[in-house]
Amino acid sequence: MATEARLDDQLRHSSGKTINDVLPPEILAEIFNAAIFDTWEPAYKTMTNLSLVCRSWKEAGRGLELSKVLINGSESLIEQMDALLEHIHTTPIFQESNRAVIRRLSVRAGYQQDFHRLPELLGLCRTSLRGLKLDGFFTGVPAAELLQDAKPEDRSTPYFPNLTFLDLAKFSTEKFIVFITSVDSMKLEHLSLRDTFLRDDFIVPDELANLRLPRLKRVTVSGHFGPVNPTVGWLCQIAPNLQLLELHTIRQRLPAMTEFFAADRIHKSLKEPRILIKIDKSDHLDPESPDLAPLVQLIKERGWKQWICVYMNRGSRVYE
Repeated sequence: MATEARLDDQLRHSSGKTINDVLPPEILAEIFNAAIFDTWEPAYKTMTNLSLVCRSWKEAGRGLELSKVLINGSESLIEQMDALLEHIHTTPIFQESNRAVIRRLSVRAGYQQDFHRLPELLGLCRTSLRGLKLDGFFTGVPAAELLQDAKPEDRSTPYFPNLTFLDLAKFSTEKFIVFITSVDSMKLEHLSLRDTFLRDDFIVPDELANLRLPRLKRVTVSGHFGPVNPTVGWLCQIAPNLQLLELHTIRQRLPAMTEFFAADRIHKSLKEPRILIKIDKSDHLDPESPDLAPLVQLIKERGWKQWICVYMNRGSRVYE
């Protein structure tokens, strides 16, 4: 409120002044953050453009170039990761406290490619991360190695104490468990799994069965899972306040999904979750199609809120 009052007062007496004289640095920083997180571009590209406006903008945006980092394995992951860490080592916060402030991090490894120096990067930014997206693409590196650097001495302290969004793609059961148990259970709000599941024969141990994620409101699952797979049922059990269960499927997998719902694997504690079924447009399947009727009927019988839509799949495919 004090900042707003200060800004209002400045605007009333700003006749003849430039925008840099009117807006304090903290307001400029908020504007820059809004610009960074409103685009798919990594933060450094957005800040490079903004910093060219004038010296004041350059100073106000200092350090924000690491707010959102995207590393795509389709290009040279090794070169990108090395360049990023080299830049981090030059920043004042690293030199003062041996850490990096990254709010959102997305890393996609190439086919059967490891994550290179990702453990080092996670060790530097784990306490500042709010969103983490990792695409393993059949990477063979054990999850424990990914989280080996800078682990807290106190085992009761989560490795990612401030993470609210976690997105994992093509991770094994073991890797999935390591990551889901490395977040603060009171912080995680959105979990997205792409071709990442517990094994069909996986017996959920008491430690995982008793896990609770009370702030987890949205779970997104895409890929193939059979009616006996325990993943979705377990997630619904440990997220008592789940509001949206988003499932992506294709035409030939509708019978398996219907069988999954018929097996009553959604935890009874969920009162009226929204069930979002996203169907690939290339399947030429209308939301009113008779092929969907059995699934729609099951959802209605359980009193859940139904939401079925068709979406455009931009070239991605499902790996089984």
